[in-house]
Amino acid sequence: MATVKKGKLDTFAFGLAAGILGAAVGFVVFGFLIAQINGQTFGRFFQTLVQGSDIFHDKLVTVSILFDVILFFVMIRQEYYNFCKGLLAVVIVSVPVAIYLY
Repeated sequence: MATVKKGKLDTFAFGLAAGILGAAVGFVVFGFLIAQINGQTFGRFFQTLVQGSDIFHDKLVTVSILFDVILFFVMIRQEYYNFCKGLLAVVIVSVPVAIYLY
């Protein structure tokens, strides 16, 4: 049974792009929150992350995935099934990364 496109955005490619963008938004939001909690700037948080601190790597990927899960929930309710396939592809690739970093 083939799924019917709901609209212009209901494609795998748009879902994939939205999943990657959602992960980036999750990264930035989590980074700003952690920076504020620790009384530092986002730049310092990012610098610490790049220098090899393993403290936040698994949490960072997990929070990024959560943004995609929320977007998946919204889009599945709108019946954008092809879009959700792209989102799900990003989540499926992200989960083993989070497990490896844990």
